[in-house]
Amino acid sequence: MSQTGRLPDSMAPCGVYCGACPSFGKGCRGCGSENRKQRRTSKWNCKIRRCCFEEKGLALCSQCTDFPCRLTDKLQRSYPGNERFRYRHEIYENLRGIQRQGLDAWLLGEEEKRRCPICGKTIVFYHYRCPACGHEPDRKG
Repeated sequence: MSQTGRLPDSMAPCGVYCGACPSFGKGCRGCGSENRKQRRTSKWNCKIRRCCFEEKGLALCSQCTDFPCRLTDKLQRSYPGNERFRYRHEIYENLRGIQRQGLDAWLLGEEEKRRCPICGKTIVFYHYRCPACGHEPDRKG
């Protein structure tokens, strides 16, 4: 992926995998989306998204010479110890994984990691359980 290449809709520039968000595909098309015809609009006010995409013309925060910065540090450290926000605490690990594996391989791994072994639906963050069948993976899944 080139520095100015667009991310898939299911990916955020900060390293969050939007495909595991309970709103993804319903009222939200993901942080990588430029489609303004969606119900979830909070992404348009995201300082990290604005900095990365609009101000610096990058796809991922990790491509920036200022990374890590106060914006990504604030997100990474938000809600310490709160399991609901584990996805935020994993952004640096995610960005390192993307650098090692490449975005396409990393995304395939995330999709597999988030797939419910019982029914095949996506295990969503905040609750870390499958919304279709209720399966809750162990802390590693």
